[in-house]
Amino acid sequence: MDFIRERRSELVQRMGRQVIDQMADKLYSIGALNTEEKDLIHGTLLSQEKARVILGYIENKGTAACELFLDYLKCYDQYLFQDLKCTNIQKYTEKDVEMIAEDLRRLYLSSAFQRFHPLGEEIDIIFDLETTFSDAVFWKKSTSNRTINQLQFQDLLGELKDLTVIEGEAGKGKTTVLKRIASLWASGKCSSLNGFKLVFFISLRSMQKGLYESICEQLLREPYSVDSATFMKIIETLEQKVLFCLDGFDEFKPQDYPETARLFTKNVQYKHCVVLTTRTETLSQVRSYADLLVKIGDLSYSSAQMLIENVLEESLAKSLLIQLEQSSTMKEMMKTPLFVVIACAIQMGDDDFIPKTQTALFHTLHKLMINKNQYKTRDLTEEYIIESIKHCGDLALDGVFRSKFDFTIEDLSSQKEERLLLAAGLLNKYGAQRLKPVYRFFHKSFQEYTAGRRLHELLTSSSATEVSRGQMYLQKIGTISDITFKYQNLLQYTCGSSKDAAAEVFKYIVSVKDHGTLLQFLNDNEDGVNVETQMQSSEEVERLKLLNMNTLVDHGLKFVYESRSESALAAEFETFLQDKTLHINSHFIPDYLFYFFEHLPTCLRALGLIKLEFFGNFTSSRVNEIKKTESENQAQSVTQALIPEPAIKLFYETPWNQSFNTLQITMRDFPGLKPREIKCIGKICCSASSLILYISKSAGITGKLHKILNTCARNVQDLVIESTPLTEEDEQQIVKMTQLKTLRLTDLQTEHRNGGFINGIHCLKNIEKLVLENVKMNDGDIKKIAESLKNFSSISVFHLSQLTGLGNGIEQLVTELSSGNCSLQEIKLASCCLTGSAITTLAQNLHKLEKLEVLDLSGNNLEEQAINAVTILLDQLTVVLGLKVLMLPFGSSVNTCFDKLVNQLKSLTNMTKLGLQKWNLNDTDLLKLTSLITSGHLENLRCLDLAKNSVTNKGWIAFFETLRTSETSCLYKLTSLDFSSQEELYPEAFMVKEFVQWIVKLHFIHEVVLINWMFDENDLNMIKNAKAAQKREFRLRLTDTYK
Repeated sequence: MDFIRERRSELVQRMGRQVIDQMADKLYSIGALNTEEKDLIHGTLLSQEKARVILGYIENKGTAACELFLDYLKCYDQYLFQDLKCTNIQKYTEKDVEMIAEDLRRLYLSSAFQRFHPLGEEIDIIFDLETTFSDAVFWKKSTSNRTINQLQFQDLLGELKDLTVIEGEAGKGKTTVLKRIASLWASGKCSSLNGFKLVFFISLRSMQKGLYESICEQLLREPYSVDSATFMKIIETLEQKVLFCLDGFDEFKPQDYPETARLFTKNVQYKHCVVLTTRTETLSQVRSYADLLVKIGDLSYSSAQMLIENVLEESLAKSLLIQLEQSSTMKEMMKTPLFVVIACAIQMGDDDFIPKTQTALFHTLHKLMINKNQYKTRDLTEEYIIESIKHCGDLALDGVFRSKFDFTIEDLSSQKEERLLLAAGLLNKYGAQRLKPVYRFFHKSFQEYTAGRRLHELLTSSSATEVSRGQMYLQKIGTISDITFKYQNLLQYTCGSSKDAAAEVFKYIVSVKDHGTLLQFLNDNEDGVNVETQMQSSEEVERLKLLNMNTLVDHGLKFVYESRSESALAAEFETFLQDKTLHINSHFIPDYLFYFFEHLPTCLRALGLIKLEFFGNFTSSRVNEIKKTESENQAQSVTQALIPEPAIKLFYETPWNQSFNTLQITMRDFPGLKPREIKCIGKICCSASSLILYISKSAGITGKLHKILNTCARNVQDLVIESTPLTEEDEQQIVKMTQLKTLRLTDLQTEHRNGGFINGIHCLKNIEKLVLENVKMNDGDIKKIAESLKNFSSISVFHLSQLTGLGNGIEQLVTELSSGNCSLQEIKLASCCLTGSAITTLAQNLHKLEKLEVLDLSGNNLEEQAINAVTILLDQLTVVLGLKVLMLPFGSSVNTCFDKLVNQLKSLTNMTKLGLQKWNLNDTDLLKLTSLITSGHLENLRCLDLAKNSVTNKGWIAFFETLRTSETSCLYKLTSLDFSSQEELYPEAFMVKEFVQWIVKLHFIHEVVLINWMFDENDLNMIKNAKAAQKREFRLRLTDTYK
């Protein structure tokens, strides 16, 4: 009582309204105040009047009431209580403050603080704060919980408010951020922090005592040379020059430590700077106090890369970074710092103990999160924890099949289960600005892993009921597209959880035949169902199905790699791979391919085709990394090696001993080849029963090709050479390979040689496809080819193009082609000096070419002979009803034949490509073509070439409007078109509108050529906006460039 009387004046001046009301409620609850007294205190508005009223009541009630009053004052306003109790203490000096600061700096810069166990002290892996911290990215949030703008770490330090709350899910690096702040302050290197006299990093999850005692225990020493009263006085006096970094509010109980809680609940009174970290589920308890609310953003790829390189040895870091490059899921997961730490920890570990797979990473994370947080749920039985984790798996599994990633409290079995799953970090709770909170797994991929883990448990369970349930889930994966896209991660993690589960998965997916939707290979669009209907039985569908199957093989390899089953799944996997195609990019060979070659070599022969690609000008990020860390000479040697070492290792260091059925090797842009690389390529070529060799733009292979071909002369079936000069030796070696079935030479402009391939081409008696495009030849060469055709009884495809200065050799060639000695399916004689006489000869012999599907005579100017020759040709077209491609020559007044062409096209129902280049079509001609199209003809057309036409605005408006409004599928399967004008055409606004509305209905269009269409900026913007609105992607060519 004496103490209250002596300090009455200070109490009246300094007691706050909220403190008085809280104390009044507490005193009322124990009977020290009656209802009337309590209500009077609450009803008094001014804080000084409130203080006088309550002090009067307490003093009148005697000593016991006064003691209770002081106890509650200590509880609700520790600073004021200590200040009043210790007014007789000696005033602190600046030396005391500096001593505390120096002790804190020494701690923050010490190894004990800088080094930490990222996975818990029970796992002896230590990281260093200085080398592992990557500048985090933060998102500033508004009161309505919406992100406002992005902040870098240094920006955040400059914006620290009275109370800054940092929100983040488990593993986002909240603790590391606060430790980094303390470390930076101690170093004196951050100007934003230099204004603070004292910085206290306090772990709220470790707090077991009052504020002063916890500071001494965690940061200083016990007992400390500055007593509690003086210490608290120093903190109170320094106000905003004190920074509290309070870590882990989600594990803090404010009611147990009211003194510490007041640092953020009543910080406006004490005026300190406080940074508080919390997980999402407890954000609602502190959000209303925050002056600045930020959320930790994702870790950038460069930051993750820097962390990996700082933590791991160079070889281990490279290995992990390569794994990241191979998996988009891994890249996505590396946005979470804890996941990067786990990946590094696994990389450090024993390869035999923990395999380096995505499933292993998630398994380690799952196990770590549960074990690390067990202390939070000590009151729960082990059986309950196991059942709750199973239910969490069921939640994830059902969610994956229902595309559900947000859950509610109703999805959980009880509040006890909620507490367990939140405590373990398996679920996160989001309640800010929501009527009802939602629960999510910290990442979609983690939900898929949890689902795959549970599916594995079901498939391998000893309970027939659970096995049946697992099979039921597999049955829901009904198409190949489900396997390759929708459920690929689920299946990967199921296989990765055990080889027994993987066996069940492979047994099932082998039975899946239906491709399902193929729209994932196309751009998104609103009319997906209609698009797929239009795609049925089209070449586009077959192309997309091939892509889907290639993706399936790739995923199958990942599944078996994740299972780490070695040869245990050989039988199931061989069945799965039967007659499928495997693509190998030599500059990007993932770990699972090495695993496949090493452990499942017997499955190689099951593959129908293996495609291996080499790129001579390939610039790898790996080379750049090597340049940074190795000497210039070493880096130079890497860049000079054009056949990557991983490709050599794959074929020569893995213990496979099988030969492939068919191998396709592609070599592009090779500026040179070393002798060792020639030898390697030759050996790889010999590893297959049948070889397809494709060489493009590789001047460095010139003069060396014959060495490669000599090693594989017995098995090469197809040879394609584009834009690559050949020596006489190269050409001679080509014609020695009498077993060749396909020979394609493109853009070969070397001088004619007497001993070259033209002279020896007659030796290729087994040739089936001969393509010579833009190959330098004279009339004599053409005659030799014509003579050689007599030996080519199996030829079905003959292409010749871009020749000049020929004489009657071309007529001799046409005579041989149309003689009927072989069953030609494709004839292409484009831009190669065809005459009217040659066309007539071909037309008269068309009846001998009943299997003809492609006839390309474009680019040939028949001049005055055009009308007669083309008329005769058109008259005979109906004898080749299977014709799919028709590209016609041009000449004087050839458009007068258009009526006859239109009439003949009615019989050619399989037409996919029509070319009338330089026919000078007019409005009337276009109207006739429109009528033909709208009557249901040309419904399978993919390419339409009407270049060099004379159609006007009026003609185009009628064409586009009619096709757009027609009820039939008018040209909707077009993939390319060329409507280039003979003269400059200035499109009217209405014509542009009609064109745009029509073109965006063509779902498969990828190239539009409109040379001499003089669009203005507004027209181009209209086209651009329509493409964006309808999610269409096509190249628009107006001159020599695409828009």
